Amino acid sequence: MRRELSIPFDVRGHRGLISVRIVPNDDPWASGHQLVVPDLNADAFRGFPLCTASLRYHGSGIKAIMGWIQLITRDFDGDISVDRAPNLSPADPFYAYGYLPTFFDAPANPDHPDGTWRADTFLVVVPDVIRSRTVAPVAAFTWGYRLESGRPTLLDVTPLASARWSGHQSVLEAAHPTWTFG
Repeated sequence: MRRELSIPFDVRGHRGLISVRIVPNDDPWASGHQLVVPDLNADAFRGFPLCTASLRYHGSGIKAIMGWIQLITRDFDGDISVDRAPNLSPADPFYAYGYLPTFFDAPANPDHPDGTWRADTFLVVVPDVIRSRTVAPVAAFTWGYRLESGRPTLLDVTPLASARWSGHQSVLEAAHPTWTFG
């Protein structure tokens, strides 16, 4: 099973590298799940993925401002949605945005029906950083888990072809009509 991945990228005239690591959550208390699920049943959350993607980039300053956009596909109900932090502005498509942002996600849905939960996670830039509402993909990966009887099996993490971004544009545009997804 592939749980680590390095993805090279070029943006704004500099090279970079995304380092992705997926591990099973062996201790939901240590990973902080009780902060978002106050009545945490740790046993039910055990084994779900913890995903971290960090950046090394040879540019600095404003050139290093980037973001992460993630789309979730659930085969058990056919839903495809933009995954965002619920406390950020619903008008913005970003899971994270800033200076060399690290991506982190810890999905745990033991109450979902059996099926596959898959994330397509894109490193993106706003080409002019803050002056427009235009997003361009830089690099991407896909990861997730398969749920059977409440127990997850992690899926491989793999690089994602740029064509996948085009396949998600209609979902992005419907969810965030004030943005342009190039």
